[in-house]
Amino acid sequence: MIVDFFSGSSTTAHAVMQLNAEDGGNRKFIMVQIPEPTPEKSEAQKAGYATIAEIGKERIRRAAAKIREEHPDTQADLGFKVLKLDSSNLKKWQPNYDNLKDDLLDAVDNIALGRSSEDLLYEVLIKYGLPLTLPVAKQQVNGHTVYNVASGSLVACFDENINLDTVQAIIDLGSADEPILRIVFRDSSFADDVVKTNAIQRFKQAGIEDVLSI
Repeated sequence: MIVDFFSGSSTTAHAVMQLNAEDGGNRKFIMVQIPEPTPEKSEAQKAGYATIAEIGKERIRRAAAKIREEHPDTQADLGFKVLKLDSSNLKKWQPNYDNLKDDLLDAVDNIALGRSSEDLLYEVLIKYGLPLTLPVAKQQVNGHTVYNVASGSLVACFDENINLDTVQAIIDLGSADEPILRIVFRDSSFADDVVKTNAIQRFKQAGIEDVLSI
């Protein structure tokens, strides 16, 4: 694992991918770069790159395309994920006693404004201690979006109005060879408390004991 905490234009990532393609290695890289703005009126800014981090991401894309062209038979992993450091997606309970009514109403949904399902998914992975590089399959199940991480290592659905038909369809994603180990929902995902209670029982009957609502 090669880590570069001042990655700039990500020449380190380029070098790691190139070396893997040449010798069949399986080195991995983590590039860390703050979104430092590119200089005003610079060629990079004229080309549409607002930050140095944007330049680095494009460098990796172009390097991967060139390596595929030069080494068409390579089995090297030339993909990458971009993750940004941020605060938790879950609101903290910090009541304002002068306006407690509005605070209680606001706490009905405990997810911070502007957060996506992908944001929630990656925070869950972190809290479970699962690698952020695991493959994630996004699929539609009974009209709802479900994320299947590493063939059942974790299955998550953050949609609302989940009913028992959807619960069963999610259970059916697992198999004897690839069982579902963990399932995560939003606390407000289920149509009502009766569905939530019955869903938990169905998961237990299917051998899925690790069920979390956030």
